Amino acid sequence: MAVIIPHLRSSSARRRGLAVLLSVAAALTLAGLLFTSGIAYFLAGTVVMILLPLAIIELRHLYATFRAHDLAMREAHDGLWSWYPISKELNVGQRLLTLLGYTDNRIPDTHAWLELVHPEDRGHYNQTVARHLKGETPHFYCEYRVRADNGEYRWLASRGLTLRNRHGVGYLMAGSASDITERKASEENVRFLAHHDQLTGLANRLLLADALPQAMAHSKRQGQAVAVLFVDIDRFKDINDSLGHEVGDHLLTALAQRLRDNVRESDIIVRQGGDEFIIILPGITDVLQAHVITSKILNAIAQPVFAAGNELCVTASIGASFYPDDGVTTEILLRNADTAMYEAKGAGGNGVCFYTFQMNETIQRRVHIESGLRHAIEKNQLQLFLQPQIDIATRRLMGCEALLRWKNDEGQFVPPDQFIPVAEDTGLILPIGEWVIDRSIALLSAWRDAGLMLPQLAINVSARQLWIPGLTQRLLDKMAKAALPLSLLEVEITESVFLRSDDDSLLEIRQLTAAGVKLALDDFGTGYSSLSYLKQLPFDTLKIDRGFIKEIETGRGGGEPIVAAIIAMAKALGMQVVAEGVENSNQLDRLAQLNCHIAQGYLFSPALPDKEFALRYLQPETVGKAAQY
Repeated sequence: MAVIIPHLRSSSARRRGLAVLLSVAAALTLAGLLFTSGIAYFLAGTVVMILLPLAIIELRHLYATFRAHDLAMREAHDGLWSWYPISKELNVGQRLLTLLGYTDNRIPDTHAWLELVHPEDRGHYNQTVARHLKGETPHFYCEYRVRADNGEYRWLASRGLTLRNRHGVGYLMAGSASDITERKASEENVRFLAHHDQLTGLANRLLLADALPQAMAHSKRQGQAVAVLFVDIDRFKDINDSLGHEVGDHLLTALAQRLRDNVRESDIIVRQGGDEFIIILPGITDVLQAHVITSKILNAIAQPVFAAGNELCVTASIGASFYPDDGVTTEILLRNADTAMYEAKGAGGNGVCFYTFQMNETIQRRVHIESGLRHAIEKNQLQLFLQPQIDIATRRLMGCEALLRWKNDEGQFVPPDQFIPVAEDTGLILPIGEWVIDRSIALLSAWRDAGLMLPQLAINVSARQLWIPGLTQRLLDKMAKAALPLSLLEVEITESVFLRSDDDSLLEIRQLTAAGVKLALDDFGTGYSSLSYLKQLPFDTLKIDRGFIKEIETGRGGGEPIVAAIIAMAKALGMQVVAEGVENSNQLDRLAQLNCHIAQGYLFSPALPDKEFALRYLQPETVGKAAQY
């Protein structure tokens, strides 16, 4: 609420003062006129006796008004002030000086006051005063910063009114000033929280909606480009799910600080959500600038982060788009950067990819696959095909591997190398993996009920499934319910499991093997594992990747020495060896010479639908018993 001080030059005070002056003047004039007459002394004395008490009363009232004004200036809660626009004289109450920390009045006039007003607020302050003096606003009100005695700036809210003469010209402005520094800090905090991520302190999507168009407009005026980087942390969800949100939050906070440390001061970092960040790089003159920044970001993120006793090593996939070449709207730029990021992730992560028009086709195909895959189970579109594993020496069936196939809405089989990576990235591999387990157990049960010979069945289990506790117990419960021996089941894992070899993952694996489930290491030699895991974990089988088998025949790439070394090592550790992708007799003969145990590939049979596999490879245990299921 505005507090307007009473002033000596107010209208009521003026009238009283004028009355006193007129009374005295009239008395003296009358006395002068009558002085020469005989009754002069009498009349003069009479006038003085009548008017002097009135004058004294008025002077006392004026003095009381002055004291009240002075008391208000000194003791009011708000700082009071009065200002004469013509003379520029400024009267400041003690309270206002106290608010600013001044012990004496250093503000005698307008010039001295404006020296204290923050340079950024000075123009707004002057305009607000001028508008009120011109009569454009009924009241004066302005919020601005003023330098205090300690050099810091305090926020003040000044309110006032102007007294005007009969010509409408203001000759006095008076009012109050309140310290609103705390309120401004609170408002700023609210604005910050509305536009920033609470965990990392980075900008959020709301601020992004304003910042990116501004950067584009500025760069357009300067004839420069804007780079938009979409940064996604590789495999963050696995860490978050397995080690907990507290560890995940610690990791995100550390990575956010690394992003700050490796971009320019003018760049804007936004946490899009989860483990996704967007970085706006304004003022880009060539692609090389963006490449240098992205390289610094990748190197910084790849450094270990220590949280709750864990050493966390992650990488990032970065997609980049450029204004105006790759889009002239925020929506298109962000979408294209996102597209490029998925291209980088599809290439194995820990890299950067710059947007090209051809990427749209790839991402559209990926989106189409993901959309269809989400409903594949409920639409009964998934199937298990089985590929036999043959003893090289005896040509006898040793087992089979269950391979997932998906026939989409168009009735076409989608290649596994297209839909499996999508399932891994989106987390759909978890429900699909459960379906594979259930279907595999159902097949074994059906074959048993049909009286068929039961082969060992190998199923692939993804790293994601092992990183989430509970897989072992679910699998054991399902096998027990079906009354099937655990020795019939072999679980195949890839070396990607060891990307994050925490105790929970290794415990799941050990529980499986301790219960009697066979364990195979698939695609050995192509991943990231340490040989020490071959000693730590009780693997029964090593599977040699098809790439090495192909090199046996061509003689290129050192395939044969690698295969020979794997076979020798497996034998020394008491493991069987399965060679994958055997396609011709030359490869098979060379594997036999190297003492490989088992072969799997098109030379014997492609993967077959379960019924066809049973008819071709599974003989009845009892002659004449029906083989239908």
